Amino acid sequence: MEEKKEVFLGQKGSVARYNLETQTVTWSTEVKGTPSLISIYKDHLIIQGLNKWGTKYIQHCLEASSGKLLWFSEEFKCIVVPHFIDDDMFFLDQKRQICKVSLIRGQVYFREKFAGTFRKYSYLLAISGRDVYLISKRNTLLVNKADGSTSQIKEMNEFSKQDITAASGNNLDQISNISSHVAAAAASQASGYVAPVNGGDGGGGGGDGG
Repeated sequence: MEEKKEVFLGQKGSVARYNLETQTVTWSTEVKGTPSLISIYKDHLIIQGLNKWGTKYIQHCLEASSGKLLWFSEEFKCIVVPHFIDDDMFFLDQKRQICKVSLIRGQVYFREKFAGTFRKYSYLLAISGRDVYLISKRNTLLVNKADGSTSQIKEMNEFSKQDITAASGNNLDQISNISSHVAAAAASQASGYVAPVNGGDGGGGGGDGG
């Protein structure tokens, strides 16, 4: 069966699933603020953007098939780059904490610190297989998926001679990875201040999960 030609479109206050062949709206759902980034994983649609005043970042999660709103949050205070295992999403938040959130309920399972004030910006998030890693030139940490605690993988200490500026595993939304920087830059221009990209001050480099 030929796949339908459909796209997801964000506008101020709404997101719609649009059929390009019939020029009809499959569904339309009201959301808070203005979407600037849309990602899809399985039947989950993650919408990120700013509130109507341009002062708060908002994440929504919808069912991609129906448009049903599953949850929304203003908790993470930045554009995030989502990585996925099963029905959970992992990312680094505005404070560079490792986070795990349920895609179905929006429940925050953990938000955990893993490094000091300055060193945390050198770590990049990557998922390989079913393991979650925080990787830097100096250390590589394995994240406990149950509670967010980390353990050092000593054999991977200082395996790189240069700083690591980008990382990607096999469960990363690549569109989010690229577009998060564009969206954050656009938001900073619209609001008149420099918004944190992936929650950092630029020290984390491009392509990281947060």
